[in-house]
Amino acid sequence: MTNWDAIVADHGPAVWSNLWRLLADREEVEECFQETFVAALKLTRRETVKSWPALLCRLATARAMDQLRKRYRQEGRSRRCDNGEVSACDGLANAASIAASPEEYAVAVELSERLRASLAQLPDRQAEVFCLHVIGGRTYRELGEQMNMTVSAVGVTIHRARQRLRTLLDDGE
Repeated sequence: MTNWDAIVADHGPAVWSNLWRLLADREEVEECFQETFVAALKLTRRETVKSWPALLCRLATARAMDQLRKRYRQEGRSRRCDNGEVSACDGLANAASIAASPEEYAVAVELSERLRASLAQLPDRQAEVFCLHVIGGRTYRELGEQMNMTVSAVGVTIHRARQRLRTLLDDGE
């Protein structure tokens, strides 16, 4: 029998952190966090889990990418911070140095939002592999095992994702 309390306690913070870096929206993170563990529960009914961190990170990343695509399909949606104000309440930008000037902060907020919008335009597999490698810190070999891909295929997928992101980000300038 699976001890879900222990799994959530052990791996929940990493799942939350991964989701926050991708979404930077508390409501969306909460929703994806729950969906991740529900999907994991369903999966455990069909197969044995070899690596909880790998499984949960992959499920969370897939949920976050779906959420980003949904977000950017809804044009003109205003984003609200926890304090209710409409502004750039962005986790990636907030990770910037506190000593950053207002101009540097604004640039970081804009760039991180453009990156999220660009990630939402990548094909599913490219986005997932790219995020798991860059944000999740997974190696090519780990990704190959998790995604049923060769190490070479992982490298090609990440390369193509980077190329597409460069194009999308350059077009937005």
